[in-house]
Amino acid sequence: MEQLKLRGYQNVGVLKFRVKKGNDNSSDQVGTLNLRLTKKLELALVVANDARDPIGLIGNASKVAAEIPGASHLSAEGREKLFSREYPLAWGDEQVKPDAFLTGVALISEDLRTMTVGILGFDQSSESLFPVAKFQVKPDLEDLLDSGESFTVRGVFDDGSLSMTQEERKDKATEEALTTSLTVKQETEGQSSPSESKQHPLSSSDAPVALEIRYDNQVQDIEFRDGAAFVPEPEEGQSVMLIVRRKSSDKRLGLVLKVNGENTLGRENVADAQAQTWVLEPDRKEWGFQGYYDTTNNTMERFKVLSQADSKAKEIDYGEFVGSISVSVFPEQKVKPKASTQLLTDEGEDFQILTQGDFPDEKPSNLGALKQQLAQNVTRGLISNGETEDSSLGKAKFVKDSIPIMTATVKYYSPQDLPE
Repeated sequence: MEQLKLRGYQNVGVLKFRVKKGNDNSSDQVGTLNLRLTKKLELALVVANDARDPIGLIGNASKVAAEIPGASHLSAEGREKLFSREYPLAWGDEQVKPDAFLTGVALISEDLRTMTVGILGFDQSSESLFPVAKFQVKPDLEDLLDSGESFTVRGVFDDGSLSMTQEERKDKATEEALTTSLTVKQETEGQSSPSESKQHPLSSSDAPVALEIRYDNQVQDIEFRDGAAFVPEPEEGQSVMLIVRRKSSDKRLGLVLKVNGENTLGRENVADAQAQTWVLEPDRKEWGFQGYYDTTNNTMERFKVLSQADSKAKEIDYGEFVGSISVSVFPEQKVKPKASTQLLTDEGEDFQILTQGDFPDEKPSNLGALKQQLAQNVTRGLISNGETEDSSLGKAKFVKDSIPIMTATVKYYSPQDLPE
C-alpha cells in the first residue's frame, strides 16, 4: 500500500497469478491456486486500505480482463489493452480507469515444502513489470489442495488427535499430506506414457471413495503419468456424468466435488474445508452427478462442454477455467478438537480474513462497510453450466471435520504453458 501511494495511484486492480511447480513451466491454470492467490491479495489490500483516505480497489479485475481480446500483462501490447476499459470498484457503483495493476507469481519447490511469492506491478508508462514484494512461506493444507495435489491423510484422525488443538491437527495433516503427495508424484514422475498407480488416491485401496467419469455414458479410463491423473478432454457437446462410489468406510462422510474449481453444490469457489458438503450416508454406495446443484432454488444446471479454442490462442487466460475435476472426502466431526488458549489478535483476525474471507455477492456502498462485512464473516478463535432443471435435494445435519481424509484431482484439459 505504501508503494502504491508513493507512486500516486488512485485505482488499482489485481490480475491472476502465475504458478510454477518444481521444474514445470509456469502456468495460469494450476488447480485453483492461481485465482485463490489473486483473491488473497485483493483481500489483503482491503484489510490494509485506509477507509479515511482509500485507494480504489477494482473488484475482480481478472474477470474484466478475460473479456478484452489480446489483453495480457506478459507483453507491452497486451498491457496497453488492459488499460483500455473501465473497471468496477469492489464497493459502490463507480466504474474507473485503472492507474496500475498488481499481479504475481508463486514458485512451489519440487519437494512442496516452500512457496516463494513475488508480487509485481505495472502502469501505462511501464516498459516491464516492476517488483513490489517478495516473501517465502511454507504451503499449508489449503495450498496443497488448491495446487491440485492428490493425497490421503489418516494419522490425524487417531485417538491422539483429540488432545491436539485445531492448529496442531492442521500442522500434522499438512506434514502427512506433503509426504503422501510426494509419494504419489514420484510414482509416475517423468513418465510421459500412461502407467498404473497404487499410490494415487483414485486407485489406492486405502481411499474411502472411487470416482468414475463418463462422457455420453462411456466410462473414461483415468491415466497416471508425470505425477498426475488425467482423462481425455471431452468433445464439445458431450454429456458428462460423475459417479462417486463408497469403497472402504461404513461411516457418514462429507464429499466436496468440484469441476473447474467450482463446487457442484452451490457453485462456490471457496476452499474445500469451507464448502457446502454432499453427505454420503452409509446405507448407500453410489451417487451420480450431472451438473451444478442449487439448493436454494432446487435446480440443477447440467455440465456443458465448451470449446476451448479461444483460450488456447491466448497468451494468458484470465478466466476461471482450470480444466480439472477434484474430490475431497471429510469425516464427520463428532468430538471438537482441543480449544486453543491463545486469544486472536487484530493481526490474527486480519490473517483469518485472508484465509476464510470472501467478497460478498452484493457490493457494499463503501470501503468501511466492506471491511465490516469481511470481519463479521470470520470466526474468532471447461465443463461449465448448461440447461437448468428442477432438482429437489434432501438436507441432513452434518458437521464435517476441517481436514479431509483424502483429496484427488483429475486433469482433463492442459492449457499452454506461459513464457518464463
